[in-house]
Amino acid sequence: MTPPENRRRAGRLRVGHCVGFYFPENVGGTEVYVRDLAHGLASRSIESTIVAATDRTYEEYSWSGAPVLRYPSNWADVEDEPAVGGVRKLSKFQRLIMDAGLDIFHLHSWTSGAGLKHLAQVAQLGIPCVVTVHVPSAICLRGTMLLDGVAPCDGRIEEKRCIQCWSLSRGLPKPAAYAISQMPRIVLPQEAGRRLGRLGTVLSARSLVKVQKSDLHRMSELCRKIVTPSQWVYSALVANDVAPEKLMVSRQAVAQSFVDAGKQHKEETAERSDGALRIGFVGRLESYKGPHVLLEALAAIPRDVPLRLIVAGSGTEPPYLRILEKLAEGEDRIEFLGPISHNELPAFLKKIDVLAVPSNYMETGPLVVLEAFAFGIPVMGANLGGIAERVRDGIDGWLLPFRDSRAWARVMQDAALDRDKIERLRANISASRTMERSEEHTSELQSRFGI
Repeated sequence: MTPPENRRRAGRLRVGHCVGFYFPENVGGTEVYVRDLAHGLASRSIESTIVAATDRTYEEYSWSGAPVLRYPSNWADVEDEPAVGGVRKLSKFQRLIMDAGLDIFHLHSWTSGAGLKHLAQVAQLGIPCVVTVHVPSAICLRGTMLLDGVAPCDGRIEEKRCIQCWSLSRGLPKPAAYAISQMPRIVLPQEAGRRLGRLGTVLSARSLVKVQKSDLHRMSELCRKIVTPSQWVYSALVANDVAPEKLMVSRQAVAQSFVDAGKQHKEETAERSDGALRIGFVGRLESYKGPHVLLEALAAIPRDVPLRLIVAGSGTEPPYLRILEKLAEGEDRIEFLGPISHNELPAFLKKIDVLAVPSNYMETGPLVVLEAFAFGIPVMGANLGGIAERVRDGIDGWLLPFRDSRAWARVMQDAALDRDKIERLRANISASRTMERSEEHTSELQSRFGI
């Protein structure tokens, strides 16, 4: 194996991108971003290895030209053979990282299979680390960054406020949530916590908030840089006393090949149909992604309005899926496509006139907004987080109240009846930032790690 210092002299830096999931599984924007980042860095002689957790056995393969190492998610807890010379034992995860010969470790997830424990173990090896915060859960115990579930939060981790907000998300009424927030900090023995179940978790809420903030600061200590895809993430980290000089805003980008496909589509569809307006949704059919908002809005729109809703995705929560089924009963203006792969996304975008992103939480992206823009498609988005940072209301899309289906219904109906407005918004869409701007990514890597 070539020593790291020799690889640097030869201009071949090796970066390990660690994620909780990866292709060929059904993945989201984080994994698409990692794949495209690896491809973009390759053109600058920066090698990427994808290190991804799995619930199966260890596996090696190649995806889009990059080697992929799939490790069992418990490997950070499993000891490897003792190191030579009486040095402390390494975990199987550490041994994997050492054998991969990485110069930089880049964590993109915040899960039990790829998270703080893994970051700490790599830092122990002396390998420079960076984290990109792709999800709110690194900051927010509730996971949505919505204070009490109704308004954007500034992200400051404060025990009483966070406990009340989190307790509400667990189904407690407001008086009970307030009472829990006023209780002293309780640390229950593990066995007692198991016996009490949900009650034990609620009683330990103050300890959970303390751990949340401690983990965030530990993350900051372990890595050279923390990359934030949106400004709101940067602001939330600063609000929690993370040093601004450790932070870097680096917005998402799309592959040049995707932009090229979008350009060709725009040229092919200069003459658009005068038929029904096609509004598309793509993503997980989960409550936090908000597809119910679109179905509720469609139900409020008269059937003679020329409008269709095309929904791509699947869900894992049967109660929520039943809600969607109920909303869609007797509705012939909805087409459910089921889950689609990222390779099928261009074909989906070609079918629609407007992309709807009605998320019910603070997105750090989402990447699909940029992908829609690459195809010249205006976006209807919730006025929250990264969506609000990417969509320009009245210029290249609409920003709408995230829980107000009536407001969505009004805008959807107006758009269906005013196709000229769609064309005006389409004309205002700016060129998408591409991952192939490798000079920028290279300088970012060098500044992150001092290499």
